[in-house]
Amino acid sequence: MVITMNNNKARRSFPYHIVLVILFCAWLAGCASNKPQIKMREETNFAALKTFYVQPPLNSVNPTLEQHMASTITTVLQGKGLTAAGDEDADIKVGFFPSSRVEEGGSSVSIGLGTGIFGRSGGISLGSIFSVPVGEQVTEYQNLQIEVIQDGEFIYSAAGSAELEASDSITVQQALTELVEALLEPFPANRAN
Repeated sequence: MVITMNNNKARRSFPYHIVLVILFCAWLAGCASNKPQIKMREETNFAALKTFYVQPPLNSVNPTLEQHMASTITTVLQGKGLTAAGDEDADIKVGFFPSSRVEEGGSSVSIGLGTGIFGRSGGISLGSIFSVPVGEQVTEYQNLQIEVIQDGEFIYSAAGSAELEASDSITVQQALTELVEALLEPFPANRAN
């Protein structure tokens, strides 16, 4: 009889374990970082690159921030041994495409029976009789895509985003500086120049 009870107990707990695994995977996916996505064309001889030109973005919205990004890109590439040049004289052209994104989420308190915290909303639930919002939660992200082009072909592509702690210009500028540095960090250095 004892063996049968343990076996039945194991059978009943199997779905419980499956649910726990699914919840853990969902939680883990929710914790995913905004890791940059970077691709390089393998057959490109990056050591032969000596000069670059930073093109203005196609989606011009904020000239001050765009100038800052172009300046940061120039500084990073010069630190990797490349020299800034004019549009016609450059070995590669560097384009960038900034954008922003807002994710909205809210918190609410549901009056019911029991308690629970799920993701960004927490609440006290008493049978979910009614729900009272307790505040909006808005997260702002600054996205950036950088493309390096040689003879009309993409040789380096990097895209990423940064979560903004505040929406003032100084915070955005600092976040973009860090994002540009992260996106261009894997770009091969050319110290021979």
